[in-house]
Amino acid sequence: SRFLRRSGPERNGVTGGNGGGPAMALEARVDVLVVEDHADLSEEIVSYLQARGMTVRAADCGRAMDAALAVRRPDVILLDLGLPEEDGVLIARRLMDADHTGIIVITARGRVEDRILGLNAGADIYLTKPLDMRELEAAIGSVMRRREKALEPVPAPAAGPWRLEAARWRLVAPGGGMISLSETEVRLLSPFFETPDAIVDRQTLAERLATDARSIDLLVHRLRRKVELDAGQALPLRTMRSRGYAFVAPVEV
Repeated sequence: SRFLRRSGPERNGVTGGNGGGPAMALEARVDVLVVEDHADLSEEIVSYLQARGMTVRAADCGRAMDAALAVRRPDVILLDLGLPEEDGVLIARRLMDADHTGIIVITARGRVEDRILGLNAGADIYLTKPLDMRELEAAIGSVMRRREKALEPVPAPAAGPWRLEAARWRLVAPGGGMISLSETEVRLLSPFFETPDAIVDRQTLAERLATDARSIDLLVHRLRRKVELDAGQALPLRTMRSRGYAFVAPVEV
């Protein structure tokens, strides 16, 4: 298939049920729903994931996906954006609050704008075709770990300010959790600590980071995920529609 990067021997298979073969390195069997209208790619994904010990079903459009969801909620949905009848981005948006179901976008749309659109629509991970099956399996494992963490009881937010230690390349959460930052992430956060309570527009951030305004949304999305995973707290960097971003919590430089 022109949508698949070959990474080793693979087998043909059916598009539903359980598969044999060696189990993947996750304790429980993972339930996956593949929403892809290219039959050959769908079959190859189903076959590979079944061989890795997962329970896999397939659907070729939004209506077929809804029918599958009515029977059973999967752990992870692999979602193609270029579906017939209903666009995959619209499907991702209505799946966002679906019982912590993980969403991995698999698509031929590789532009930064498309990545931002997919991630903002609710995708956990965005993979472009042609796919490497090993990368897809790793992505599913990553989403499952995030999902399990999200289902854990969430402690009440700790009192106190967020602290940016730019010289040490880190952000310190109120509870003491430390998040290591890249140079780009430090430069992204600095304006919010220099002028607390201010709304910083995307163009200002883009100029500081020498990038375009659309890329800022992707950087913010990644940083939010990073902070949530590393510190167990949501980054209080709020999107202010048509205006920019604001840090809506006490800060300390």
